[in-house]
Amino acid sequence: MIRIPDHLRALAPYVPGKQVEEVERQLGIRDAVKLASNENPLGPSPRAIEAIRNSASRVHRYPEGSGYALRRALSTKLGVPDSQIVLGNGSTELVEIIAKTFLAGGQGAVVADQAFIMYRLAVQGMNAPLEVVPLKDHRHDLRRMASACDERTALVYIANPNNPTGTYVTRDEAKTYFELLPPHVLTVIDEAYLDYVDAPDCADALSFLKSGRPLVVLRTFSKIYGLAGLRIGYAATVKEVASAMEAVRSPFNTSITAQAAAQAALDDIDHVARSRAENGRWLRFLQDELVRRRIEFIPSVANFVLVRTGIRGEELFQRLLRLGVIVRPMEAYGYADAVRVSVGTREEIERFLTALDQTL
Repeated sequence: MIRIPDHLRALAPYVPGKQVEEVERQLGIRDAVKLASNENPLGPSPRAIEAIRNSASRVHRYPEGSGYALRRALSTKLGVPDSQIVLGNGSTELVEIIAKTFLAGGQGAVVADQAFIMYRLAVQGMNAPLEVVPLKDHRHDLRRMASACDERTALVYIANPNNPTGTYVTRDEAKTYFELLPPHVLTVIDEAYLDYVDAPDCADALSFLKSGRPLVVLRTFSKIYGLAGLRIGYAATVKEVASAMEAVRSPFNTSITAQAAAQAALDDIDHVARSRAENGRWLRFLQDELVRRRIEFIPSVANFVLVRTGIRGEELFQRLLRLGVIVRPMEAYGYADAVRVSVGTREEIERFLTALDQTL
């Protein structure tokens, strides 16, 4: 009999949001809307689509292993040497690469409770010690996270903004955190949703990296760039950490198509600006409508809102599903009475609000 390690038997696999096609097939309905996975409702840049078409004739070849052209483009945009940039199959793979790189020999990690669940899954997958620090007012408690680090702590994972609460870390909070952090600890700051933030006091991890702080900055092309289906993201970090991650990274982990589309999307600043503006407009609309209905939610700076109705999240999810609206129940994140709702188009948000009214 094959012996599966006990720590892997205890892991619950990550459950993605339901797809429209799956829901329509299972329920026999049409025109379902998906507000479950924080995707860009405007889709990818036209430049990215053209790059995908142009790269199609080359997919019988392996991609350039290091993603040289994309890393050079990112280097120019970020002001970070390309030797300090590592590409990943989405930023989620980079979360796992970092865990594989640094969590060995009893080294552990600190994560926030009710933060992106892949952080703890990556740590638990390495059978490494895990310290979970509760959120404070739905926000990362950075002081407590720094004080939770001891001699065996190798990593701290921070989401800014945080998924699923939509809250953010301020510049002053990050500065104090780094002053309190033991010097041997590497901080991973996941900025998957940073492009949507317009709060002037939000911490920018790149500025801390450039000032010499020991950290890894994670970003993705899945959200504002609209390339979630191609799975590509990147890490910017100090050179020695990048070299260690490259030693662990699987060869050809990002495809020819993903690299080409990401580089094209990076150049389309108009599409990014439009995506940010549209998200801000309909985020305000969604939150205003929730206020008008006296429905509790956590104010968000990202492209989703955590909505708390008093009904068990899974139950509300199922009720809305039958009305053709897909949201994300949040029991797995410790919010038993909540669903996470992505910011879609006005029509999609109105479908959600109408279904919510019917349900409640």
